[in-house]
Amino acid sequence: MEDVKITELLASRDQTGLSELKRKYERLILKVCRGILRSPEDAEEVANDTLLAVWKNTPENPDDLKAYVCRIARRKAINRFHYNTAAMRNADLLTELDECIPSGYSVEDAAEKAELTAALNEWLGTLDEKKRQLFIQRYFYMLSAKEAAKSVSMTPTAATTALLRLRESLKEFLIERKMF
Repeated sequence: MEDVKITELLASRDQTGLSELKRKYERLILKVCRGILRSPEDAEEVANDTLLAVWKNTPENPDDLKAYVCRIARRKAINRFHYNTAAMRNADLLTELDECIPSGYSVEDAAEKAELTAALNEWLGTLDEKKRQLFIQRYFYMLSAKEAAKSVSMTPTAATTALLRLRESLKEFLIERKMF
């Protein structure tokens, strides 16, 4: 079923829309969640939470339903990851990370984040489709290098080399724009 039809069914609260959404995107949602959480049980729970969130909050005409669903899944998985690694449950890890993770959040941080996001999107626009997909699969969906390689029909070794070169290219790009 087409995304437009699924969106219409979700907007009208038709259960068929939820069934079709699950049929079409459940594997992708689970892949995103597993990449972040590494726990099948947590990934399954977050995937169900994602489907419920899409059911409750789907805009009338999202530009890209797949991207919308993945963004929600990623956000929910990251929230679960933070919950799982909270201070009471993982004090040693947080102690080690205190030195490199800023604790406050300011307007300047938000502005820098927006500027960095724009720069990253500009850099991604300079890549060919295969490299862009490899980078996104690895660093946005947080798939392993092997899984990302498979998704773009590359060998794991070739993908690892390509990812190294892509990171170097991104670093140079950010240095040129005085963002690094």
